Amino acid sequence: MRHPEGPLFERWIRGQIRLTAQGGALYRFINALRENGITGRRQHCKGDRFYCTIRRGARKQAEALAEEHHVTLTMEEKRSIPEWLHRYRRRWGIPLGMLLGAALLVYTANVVMVIEIQGNETVTEEEILSVLEECSVKQGAFVGQIDFYRSELALRSAFEEFAWVGLRHTGNRIVVEVMETAPKPEMLEDRIPCHIVATKTAQITETTVQRGEMMHAIGDAVKAGEVLVSGIQTDEYGHVTFRHAMGRIIGIYEEEVTFFCASQQQERIFTGNSTEQRTLDLFSLKIPLAHEENPYSDYNLKTESTPLTLFGAELPIRLERERWLEYTTQERILSQEEMQLDLQAQKERYEENFLSECTIIQANTRYTEKETAMVLTVSYVLEGEIGMQKELFLKEDRPPYVSGRYKKD
Repeated sequence: MRHPEGPLFERWIRGQIRLTAQGGALYRFINALRENGITGRRQHCKGDRFYCTIRRGARKQAEALAEEHHVTLTMEEKRSIPEWLHRYRRRWGIPLGMLLGAALLVYTANVVMVIEIQGNETVTEEEILSVLEECSVKQGAFVGQIDFYRSELALRSAFEEFAWVGLRHTGNRIVVEVMETAPKPEMLEDRIPCHIVATKTAQITETTVQRGEMMHAIGDAVKAGEVLVSGIQTDEYGHVTFRHAMGRIIGIYEEEVTFFCASQQQERIFTGNSTEQRTLDLFSLKIPLAHEENPYSDYNLKTESTPLTLFGAELPIRLERERWLEYTTQERILSQEEMQLDLQAQKERYEENFLSECTIIQANTRYTEKETAMVLTVSYVLEGEIGMQKELFLKEDRPPYVSGRYKKD
């Protein structure tokens, strides 16, 4: 293939030498250059000197012709890629760096650096990445060894929310596209016959019935398990209808809760000692920056990962920091005041978690001291919902009820 002999190609790829010749058989030397196929560019004579520009590869041949015709040559090589390589030919770090750079480019082009997930709403990225990791789809994996079809099947099998899954790669970036199914509407079982029964022994203070027959009035006392709203209705013709009872029944009831606090407890305390390990995550290759090991038997581990950025974009290079914090366990004897504070905190957490939807009318507390503990007993008077739906179990041989049946005259 013939290379284009343009000025840029001649100057930077082939290389050029500025030649100055004087003395000897100068004109025979010039004719010898032409006869040997050495083309001189920008030729001119000034006094007894001859100037021209020849290609870099003709240097030795020009020197031999100059020696043959007793001509003195002065050569000045212009800057070019071959000249630069020749000048630094003994500096092995440059070619080694170029080889390592080329190897790094090949490596980064065939290894997964970024996994991008698109279309997920209900399923988190962490859950998707954990399933993909089981299929060897992770940072640092070779793209050519990834089974995309198997990975798509694994995602569809792992999550019922996915209606479609697609995996593709563009260079070293894996793109996971998912399409989630439309959320199912909440299915209200409003056609199953049921009663509303009392869950607690209470006094009714408020009723709201949307469907069914109210069996008690406001102010009545009811026992736990007693029917409050009946789902069985009978009309004037004696026809029985089974309905799904719906309503909200509010009542006042009592509840007693016991909290316990031991006087002798084990307390885990930070000693102040810590050991740190730093690791460079270079394209998913872990390079430890210090050879530290965890010397503690009881410890907490804190990890931090800081990505390197270039012009605001994150690079697949991270500085990871692991810090081990030493802890020790000590026996501690609580005083009476400390045990009361602990019991009070337990009581507040219970009220926040379990009695937030109720109104606390009264709360009587009683502390009881024992040999190795203190007990707090709280007697609550609460106002809240006391009704619960309970399904009616009908006999299979019951004759069906037909709506619209009238009494015969």
